[in-house]
Amino acid sequence: MNRRIPEMLADADPARGVDVGPGDVEALLDRARTDVTSYAPVAPARWRPSRLVPLGAFALVLVAAAVFAALRPPVVSLTPGTPGMLPEPTAVPAPCLVTIADRLQATRYDGTSGRYEYLHLARSSGMSMELPGGGGRFASARYPEETTRWLAEDGSGRVHEVRGALAYPDEESQQFFSANPGLRPRTGTTTTVLSPGEVALLPLPAADPDAFDQALYQPRDNGPSHALVGVADLNRERILDAAHRRAVLRFLATTDGVVCRGEQTDPEGRPGVVVSADRGRGPRPSPGYQGREYLLFDPHTGELLADGSGADATGAVTWSTRYLERGRTDVLG
Repeated sequence: MNRRIPEMLADADPARGVDVGPGDVEALLDRARTDVTSYAPVAPARWRPSRLVPLGAFALVLVAAAVFAALRPPVVSLTPGTPGMLPEPTAVPAPCLVTIADRLQATRYDGTSGRYEYLHLARSSGMSMELPGGGGRFASARYPEETTRWLAEDGSGRVHEVRGALAYPDEESQQFFSANPGLRPRTGTTTTVLSPGEVALLPLPAADPDAFDQALYQPRDNGPSHALVGVADLNRERILDAAHRRAVLRFLATTDGVVCRGEQTDPEGRPGVVVSADRGRGPRPSPGYQGREYLLFDPHTGELLADGSGADATGAVTWSTRYLERGRTDVLG
């Protein structure tokens, strides 16, 4: 091995010289799994010993990524058309959200009431399993899914799910799941009736940008992309009235790193305004380009139409979750 390589790896190690105290290294790796830009030297108390092996594997992935970052040549500048990067000319700060907030229009459910919050969404889902023998090979299956749910404040309600046909990315995955039908994701239609207390709804912050900043932009060390993740997570559970939609827009508009990327149309043909934030841009930025989170907002009502985390070379986003219908009702469907 070239003598220079160990030196470069040592220089690139963000934890170099940091003493990790007694505790659970597994839990420390688990923390790193969701917060890769923070390097806390205090290990948490020991718990969940069964997750040691997969988290160790994840640590190896992080080390491999660090090796790649250390050995590749430095990037002097990033210009439109650079491989691995999306075109930049459309990236501007987020006044587009302020414009929507200032001109916000009512939805059909604004001002209405009902015991249940109603939400209909569609998304692409799936699962992966490591193939026997290891070697880092996985079998994967994906499927379209539509969920319609009615939830009351006490957690009661009904969830109706429709999963479409399975699709496999390669022949090896198809052969594995054909030989192991019990491991295949279930398809078809299911309806689940929820009793009070079965589901704990996310609390709805006050209709104030600062309240959303404190509630949704956590952990802060993950950078502005986590603010977009927080907004998407909230929209998967709660129905936002006009005041809360306006507060969300103003919160994101004042979050450093959130930028407007023009207009796009989702698979249902609905036009919207796109905003994005790069991942890994917290107080201790990760090296290189880590991808982006995207949100698509209705330009009139400020409703979240879709969210995604991938785009092609032209900047066209793959919208993994689409919010099709919202409302309030006293009747379970």
